[in-house]
Amino acid sequence: MRSMVSALLMLIPLFSIAQKNFNNYFQFYPIGDDPNIGYRTSIIPSEKLIFEANPNVRYSFYNNIQKGLLNEKTQNHVSAWYVAFRPQIRMYDRASLPVVMPSYRVFLGTQHMFRLKNDNFLSFSLESGHYSNGQSGSAFSETLVDGTKESEALYNDITPETNLSAILNRKSGNFSTNLTELLFNYRNNHYSDNIPVRVHSITGGLVFYHNRFLGIGKFGGYSANDIKLYGRYRWQLGYEFTKQLTNFRYSIAEKMELIGGAHPSVEPFRSETIASVYPFKSMQALGFFVNYTFGHDNYNYRFVDSGSNLFFGVTWSGFPPFAMKGDF
Repeated sequence: MRSMVSALLMLIPLFSIAQKNFNNYFQFYPIGDDPNIGYRTSIIPSEKLIFEANPNVRYSFYNNIQKGLLNEKTQNHVSAWYVAFRPQIRMYDRASLPVVMPSYRVFLGTQHMFRLKNDNFLSFSLESGHYSNGQSGSAFSETLVDGTKESEALYNDITPETNLSAILNRKSGNFSTNLTELLFNYRNNHYSDNIPVRVHSITGGLVFYHNRFLGIGKFGGYSANDIKLYGRYRWQLGYEFTKQLTNFRYSIAEKMELIGGAHPSVEPFRSETIASVYPFKSMQALGFFVNYTFGHDNYNYRFVDSGSNLFFGVTWSGFPPFAMKGDF
């Protein structure tokens, strides 16, 4: 807990500096998870979590979303092209390793937003890249190396009745796949002074695991045995309500995921219910959140775990309210 508090105290000044330079370089993305850091309670009894950080970052080659929406001659189509880094880092209460099996996700991506006649918005996001944890051990043995004959032979002992969570190598087990994510978003906006003060947002789409990087490169993919356990598809659906008040805003969100084709011991469903508040008028992107999750885990190979937990801390909005309604 002390480590988490220290990290939060270090993070807030960085957010403040970013907010002061908000109009200079802050870039907007209507679709995607917001970066956050906080304390997450344990998902399974055998592992105690200390904190989790999701420092999602995008670097644009091109992004006219904010500029286009603020243009006096209103643009009906804005877009961004970028590289996305979406790491996921957890610290467990272990003496051996401070950060256990981090998740590394890197994508090439694009987002496009279309202004509808009623000043609502329809968007889509397409990202493709690599997802791994940087480990080289066998997924189900701490003494074997991934890809060796001895490691591959372990899969012969896995049956539909096997509890994968009970046999997972949590110290050094390899997780690796290439993937593509396609999401669609619809925003119903209610305006005051050209700023959306009440927003209903619906997002849905599909994550597809595949073997070739960007559909071309022969590296970074899954093994034939692993994909039988992963399941190739992750269906996603979410809803968020945002309300802007005089001095602060709040949001309530529900996110759901359904894994298709995974091993029978994997809980296919995941639900996240999130309440966030953004209390600083001068730093409208900075907020605090509490998240209740149940279903499968989302931390690389730990998707074989399932349970319920709480996650709360600091977040940073990638799409805070700003003037989105120009003159036609």
